[in-house]
Amino acid sequence: MKILAPDLRGHGKAPTPKGPWMIADFAADLKELMDANKIERANICGLSMGGYIALQFTEQFPNCVGKLILCDTRADADSNEAKDKRHAALQKIRKDGLSQFAKDFSQSVLSESTIKTNPNLQSSVEKMILGNNPESVMMTLGALASRRDSIPFLEAIDRPTLVIVGSDDRVTPPEVNESIAKKVKGAQFRIIDKAGHLSNLEQPASFNACLESFLLKDV
Repeated sequence: MKILAPDLRGHGKAPTPKGPWMIADFAADLKELMDANKIERANICGLSMGGYIALQFTEQFPNCVGKLILCDTRADADSNEAKDKRHAALQKIRKDGLSQFAKDFSQSVLSESTIKTNPNLQSSVEKMILGNNPESVMMTLGALASRRDSIPFLEAIDRPTLVIVGSDDRVTPPEVNESIAKKVKGAQFRIIDKAGHLSNLEQPASFNACLESFLLKDV
């Protein structure tokens, strides 16, 4: 099985196109990557923002999706309150850089038990954030705030779908993810114990077991 874990535009080693950016741009980037690697159809897995991109990709390029995995994410658009919070974060980055944003973000996405038992993971998350260009992070926040509401699309998804969430996810709680699974016909729903918003990093063995069981099962 070939696995690709692409850097998003403006992050890691990916190019940084001129902004503003929309979630549809990130979905188009994924299609371009698949075309470059001559991949006609792939199993798409997205966590958090990756879930937004995965939903957008599935709607734009349904024939390119084999199985769909949505992790610690949501389908609805940002509320006004959420938009205001993203704007406040954007303003803080513009004024003070990424340092405080990285600290606040790493604390919010990890469960309290993870922070206590695995403080090195919080440091790693902070370092990942600090390794990015502040302008790219700000444009990404803008893309998140402007994303479309994908709830009406959920009932149209005809791909085998798995929804995963950490039991202690405070950003996109279990009930939010379960609501996605209930709207997608035949979707499976799994909760990862003792994990927050980054369930793949906090409980990798349990997370990978869910993926393996789903991907290797014939549907």
